[in-house]
Amino acid sequence: MKIAAGLVPTFTLPKTNPFLFDKVYSAADEDSKQRLHEASQLREAVAAATAQGDSAAAAAAIDQYLPVLRGVISSVAAHQGLPSTGGGLVFAWTSGGDKEPGKRYYSLYTLGYEMCMIVSTRAYCECNLAAQELESPSGMGDDPSKKALGLLKSAASMFSAIAAMILPLNESLPVQRAPEVLPFYHTSLELLCRTSCQLLAINQAVIRGMSVALVAKLYSGASQLCGGCLQQLSALQNDWNDVDPSLRNFASGGWHYFLAVGLRLQATISWDAGNHGEAVAQIRESRKRFDNAFSGGIMHYASKSFTERVDADRSQTVNLMTTYEKENDMVYFGRVPAGEQTIEAKVAAAETGKWSMPAPSVRIT
Repeated sequence: MKIAAGLVPTFTLPKTNPFLFDKVYSAADEDSKQRLHEASQLREAVAAATAQGDSAAAAAAIDQYLPVLRGVISSVAAHQGLPSTGGGLVFAWTSGGDKEPGKRYYSLYTLGYEMCMIVSTRAYCECNLAAQELESPSGMGDDPSKKALGLLKSAASMFSAIAAMILPLNESLPVQRAPEVLPFYHTSLELLCRTSCQLLAINQAVIRGMSVALVAKLYSGASQLCGGCLQQLSALQNDWNDVDPSLRNFASGGWHYFLAVGLRLQATISWDAGNHGEAVAQIRESRKRFDNAFSGGIMHYASKSFTERVDADRSQTVNLMTTYEKENDMVYFGRVPAGEQTIEAKVAAAETGKWSMPAPSVRIT
């Protein structure tokens, strides 16, 4: 995972081995046989697009394949299992979120696993396409930001739906398994996407000249969301070390980093209002949070744009702390409050909507 444009997570698209429905299931009539063959062809189109890492093509292919896959699943359920040809029902996928994304194949033996990986891949596509919008020549303008926001909300709703509607799978999971089969992984990604939505809101607030107090609260909200992402990842317990380390580091470091920026902004407000001792306490807490962000791994695996952003924010905090401490000690003599400093949080994109599974488009007998 990388954080594109300093804002949006991007993922390596999972790859899959070939699978032919018509080699596994038999059908009672020619029309149903043709439907099974079409399902295999549509799946092959998904496999080709993900192998190329083409998010737009993969998204389009999945949108065609998913209703057909649902049709196969509903037909199997209606018949308590379509007649088998004797072929093996085995789906093999790489992961977009393990410690070496796209390299290791994980095999499971139910249609539920196929559904899980297909919807996961579709959500990854939304994130990647959002990043492409922000990295376009028009960059952070209104139109790309609105498109990116819509794509990120869509991804968040998909990750939420996987955790709530598709998982857990109706089969025993092996010790070595893709993170995509674990509900906590998807709830963490939902919160990660919502964090990116929050960062887009912050960018727009700054561009539009909104108050420093509001921007500070928005940064505190981003910290809150990132902390929730870390909490969900931590719930993975034995699977923690198998999750992409860049995701773990961003969640751990981002929780502190975004709060550090909010506290620095709040410190400038306190200073300008004549609350010099309070400003010193807040800027010290900001510096402490920056140190925690670095020890949490915020810079590990970071993109160049995100590295530059964090470095610039940290330098501003260090310089302000030097100035505030010196002037307060020599001129203002404000009492510096003890204890941890906090700041009110405001979450701009609280609702991401609900993703609805497409209706089955075929019936096989």
